Amino acid sequence: MQFAATYPLAEIRRIQIYHNTKGYTERDLDKILAETGGSFIFGGPIFLSNLQACCHLRGDGVTYCAPNYTARVMQWSNDAQDYRMGIAPCNADNYVECVHLIVDGTPVKQPHYQPDMSGERPRQAIGSKEGRFAYIVTQTAYTPEDLRDVLMAAGWDAAIMLDGGGSVCYRDRTGAGFVGDGDRVIPFYIVVHLQADVSDSDTAGDYVVTAESGLNIRSGPGTEHDKVGGYAYGAVVAVQAVRDGWGRTDKGWVSMAHVKPVDGAQTGLTDNGLTIIQDLIPWGRSNRPGGSNPDSYITIHETGNYAKGANAAAHASWLKGDDAAGKKISYHYTVDDHSIYQHLPDDERAYHAGDGGSGPGNAASIGIEICVNEDGDFAQATVTAAALVRLLMQRHGIPLANVVQHNHWNGKDCPKTIRATAGAWEAFLTLCGGEVSQGRDTELEAAVDVLAAAGVIDSPDRWKALEYTDASVRMLLIKMANHL
Repeated sequence: MQFAATYPLAEIRRIQIYHNTKGYTERDLDKILAETGGSFIFGGPIFLSNLQACCHLRGDGVTYCAPNYTARVMQWSNDAQDYRMGIAPCNADNYVECVHLIVDGTPVKQPHYQPDMSGERPRQAIGSKEGRFAYIVTQTAYTPEDLRDVLMAAGWDAAIMLDGGGSVCYRDRTGAGFVGDGDRVIPFYIVVHLQADVSDSDTAGDYVVTAESGLNIRSGPGTEHDKVGGYAYGAVVAVQAVRDGWGRTDKGWVSMAHVKPVDGAQTGLTDNGLTIIQDLIPWGRSNRPGGSNPDSYITIHETGNYAKGANAAAHASWLKGDDAAGKKISYHYTVDDHSIYQHLPDDERAYHAGDGGSGPGNAASIGIEICVNEDGDFAQATVTAAALVRLLMQRHGIPLANVVQHNHWNGKDCPKTIRATAGAWEAFLTLCGGEVSQGRDTELEAAVDVLAAAGVIDSPDRWKALEYTDASVRMLLIKMANHL
């Protein structure tokens, strides 16, 4: 398998030296493309066993290696112009050195390389042909000299061979490509961004911040630019355009690696400003039973996981894994002191109430887990949960009487902390709002007034006297009023 092409510089937005600080293996090339917004990616220059570069290397103005000698390099500016062979060290924004094969249209008679780079093996190289950017990534086994001759025959006028063997890899947006040693961590990749793969209309829109420590705003698209502010975790950010994996907002630039699109049909915003982050259990997992849920109740749980870091994001990850699937555990939402994650659509059943697959807890209630991790603020987490309950009550017409504890369905001592604290459950329901006040159901009364004014019902006093526990009729009235 081989991937090779040349591109006019006008068709390229950027040739990026990607510093792999996250330790991605070759199997993670799709993740790097998603993070950077690149068009295709392949392996970079040779490196030492400690993952440090050992030849001249510079990317986005950052020098990663500067040996005590001068050498031929492929160099270019950040906008992919002035791409040519030069000599390093120099002031170019980007340059890479490795094994020179062709210089000024002339083959290097005896390419200089270490013994461990000799022999026949898969190869990759970058260079130029008639002023165009050129690259080749091939599984065909070549010696360095054989590769030189192939590129000369193809008309290249400059060529530098990169690392070979197990470091040879390629992936593009279509999923085409291959890896050499899938478990290998390569410290530097080359990511090419083509102009044709950019569409502001595809990338502009609202995004939610997923970085728990918050997200830096920078003066330009890249970490080399100054910090000019920040967005909090869970904040909704309006991205106007995307460039090189960075989104432009009205305040500056943010990394698109730490945001995800807001799907207005599937997410919501609570009345205290928290965005619901949707991270669903995949279809086909044994802990996603499917089936309809009439959303008649809301069931409150506590995770029981006191470990540091056991927050909502951690539980979202766990629910998609084999442990949760094997135990057939699932629920709709996890909340902590600063975030809300959704794991199942409200109208699907889940395995959280312990009353059987068709029991009303699993089949007719929305399950909410409150995190109790020791490094979190449990009191604030209950405030987050109450905000979510208020949203769900309004969305589905669920009465406060149908906000229940896990204990309601199978007698389990859950939510344990709330149950063990005198008055805590009553205080939580007060936070949820819509409670019966002095024998009056104020939410129902407001709905009846709306329906009566529209001529949908008569005798409003009779409807206002409806028993609060008659949940199905009450729910219907509130839903009708909300749709007027």
